[in-house]
Amino acid sequence: MIVEQIWTANSGRNFNYLIACPETGEALAIDPLDYQKCLAAAKAKGWDITQVLNTHHHRDHTGGNDQVIGATRAKLLAHAGAKDQIEGIDRGLKAGDVIKVGKSVELECLDTPGHTMSHICVVAHGDRPALFCGDTLFNAGAGNCHNGGHPNELYNTFATQL
Repeated sequence: MIVEQIWTANSGRNFNYLIACPETGEALAIDPLDYQKCLAAAKAKGWDITQVLNTHHHRDHTGGNDQVIGATRAKLLAHAGAKDQIEGIDRGLKAGDVIKVGKSVELECLDTPGHTMSHICVVAHGDRPALFCGDTLFNAGAGNCHNGGHPNELYNTFATQL
């Protein structure tokens, strides 16, 4: 698994991620707000973005969906419960689902409510363990619950899953 972290340099201090299969060059774009940087990074690496994953429905995570999908014809993946908040979901995800990228990358989906009630994180268990957590967890604390989340649910996510 190859991970490319993309700094958006926006006021929300968002990161976007490309997860690529080293064997096939297929890539998954996670929360591609800065679609120009995501598309440019994939092109520079010779990767083909085949899937877009939104961890939750907030605009600073979904804002580049249309442009990335329009340029790549990627499939859109998001929490199954976000179908009314994220337009055009091709695959609704639930806890335990596996997202495959190319031949060698598998990510496990976690249902992690709290920041929003339809929030997911994905875990890579392979040679390079990683957690891609959207706004559930930050380097200096937990995500807030101001725009559609709930503090009890966020606590339960941390206590039982993370």
